[in-house]
Amino acid sequence: MFVGRSTGSTVVVGAGVPQRLYRFEVDQEVKGDVGRTIDVRIPVNPANGGQRVPLDVAAGILTNRVNGAWFTTRCGITDPGAVLAEVDKPQGNAVKLLIGVLILGGVLAYSIRRVKRRDPSASLRR
Repeated sequence: MFVGRSTGSTVVVGAGVPQRLYRFEVDQEVKGDVGRTIDVRIPVNPANGGQRVPLDVAAGILTNRVNGAWFTTRCGITDPGAVLAEVDKPQGNAVKLLIGVLILGGVLAYSIRRVKRRDPSASLRR
C-alpha cells in the first residue's frame, strides 16, 4: 500500500486478461517497503476491474502480489487522503498511559517523602 503518482504505462501482451503495466513514483510508503518506484499491473478493460490512472496525479494504491508482480484493480485505487488518514491514527496509547502512571507514582513518592521530612510524625493513616 502506498501513495504515488503514475509516470507512464505500457500494455502487457500475454494470455489472460489484458493488462496495463503502470510505473509509479512513490510519494509515501504506507505499508511495506516498495522502494522509490514500483510497477503495478492494472486490467485494461473496466469490465475486468480496469481503470486508467492519470499521469502525475497522486493516488492511494492498494496492491496484491500475484505471481511475483504487483497487481490492483479499480477498487484498489483511491484518494490518497483516505489512505493516509487510515494509517495516521495515533498509536502507542498503552505506552503513553504507562509513562503517565510512572510519572504520577514518582510525583506522589516525592511528595510523601517531603511531607515526612518536614513533619516526621506525619502519617498517611488517620
